[in-house]
Amino acid sequence: MAATVSVSTAAREESTDTLPGLATDQERVTPGERPVPEVTPDEDEDAASGRDSQRRVDEDLASLSPEEIESRLERTRREFYNRRKIIIKNLPSDVTNQEVHELLGSFDLKYCFVDKYKGTAFVTLLNGEQAQCAIKEYHQHLLRDREISVQLQPTDSLLCIANLPRAFTQQQFEELVRPFGNLERCFLVYSASTGHSKGYGFVEYMKKDSAARAKSELLAKQLGSRMLYVHWTEVGSLTYPLLHSKCLCVDRLPPSLLTAQDLRNALADTHPPVFCQVGIGYLFMSVSLLFLNSTLKFHLAFLNS
Repeated sequence: MAATVSVSTAAREESTDTLPGLATDQERVTPGERPVPEVTPDEDEDAASGRDSQRRVDEDLASLSPEEIESRLERTRREFYNRRKIIIKNLPSDVTNQEVHELLGSFDLKYCFVDKYKGTAFVTLLNGEQAQCAIKEYHQHLLRDREISVQLQPTDSLLCIANLPRAFTQQQFEELVRPFGNLERCFLVYSASTGHSKGYGFVEYMKKDSAARAKSELLAKQLGSRMLYVHWTEVGSLTYPLLHSKCLCVDRLPPSLLTAQDLRNALADTHPPVFCQVGIGYLFMSVSLLFLNSTLKFHLAFLNS
């Protein structure tokens, strides 16, 4: 069976419906870590048929009203900014938990822990809006003649999960990620023009070990005809305007394209990619990733839609 280049409609629309990204050298899966299944011609044809069927489902998604599209985009925006954990530094060495509660008395505290040895308090507020208000009001505030610092807590528990079905709902996404631990944030990324999922979303857990367990269990998990991709995401590198991917996934490449340079040369006359990689996937015989923006520190490419 002759292989042909196949680019899905979703990929041509405005971004790919998959966001595989690139793992770091430490994270890249090697054959020794996860065995590559032996694929027979019949199995290869079945896999191709499954992918074609999934594409048809994706392309047949019902049109949404402008109100529903706006509602979905607003939910994503609200969840993206819903970072409610703050850290207060440079507190007096004898500060008490009660004193921190009194300082933030106009807000709804859900959790407060004071580390007296470091003069630091870790606080969880009701929502992201309260966190931003607390930062604005109390950053560089004087507390017993000490200028305190109030900022959002850094997080190492944020995952990007990609290659989700475009018909996936927010509820289905939450059901997929919830078994691994308590969620801090969870949202799909939607197309601004169609309102349908772009095939990837983000989840932040309350604890790092929950996120690590989710990554281990969901990476390469089969979901219908799709295999999930899961990546750690640096929260400091991710902004709301950069949620929308311009990463193009091309599968079923011809046998003549063996290297990234071969693929780059083939595309040079149309639109030379900033970054290009050819690899062997577990479901696809060949996969190439074209990143049209590679400016972020982590190995996912995001760009305004």
